[in-house]
Amino acid sequence: MTDYEYLVDAISAVTDDCVVWERGKFADGYGRVRMDGKSRRVHRVALQLTKPAPMGKVCSVTGEWVPGHKLQAAHGPCHEPLCFNPRHLAWSTGHENMADKKRDGTHNDNENNPQCKLSDADVALILLMYKGPQHWARPKTGPTMAELADQFGCSKGHVANLLVGRARRLAA
Repeated sequence: MTDYEYLVDAISAVTDDCVVWERGKFADGYGRVRMDGKSRRVHRVALQLTKPAPMGKVCSVTGEWVPGHKLQAAHGPCHEPLCFNPRHLAWSTGHENMADKKRDGTHNDNENNPQCKLSDADVALILLMYKGPQHWARPKTGPTMAELADQFGCSKGHVANLLVGRARRLAA
């Protein structure tokens, strides 16, 4: 039985429990199924088979129209990346999906991100310590971006992105 045949058979079972994909998965933890010679996300294929994507919808966050090809297969109550139960899935916009993740605490941002090297306290300290660009004709007012990068073990570009709010924003 191929992965696709297994998927079709498994989604026909009616249950409110998570139906967990026990075959291949992507590096980010979502289930993977081979279809038409390509690897696809199991939850998206399961949703397409049971509830075809609408032509589009109005985003409940931004109020903008989002065409159907840009909608995402979002997990509902379980937030389990390997779950492909169609009862746990719905079509949503990227903004709606992100809002759900943030509301439910399943979005890995700031210190929750495994690739994060700076704590929120470090970021706050960088923002506090930086006093603006240094110039050779004026007395030194504080550390430069390069000095802050060396002190906190990151790149000068990352410090610059923190200072202008592109990299991370701390809760007020």
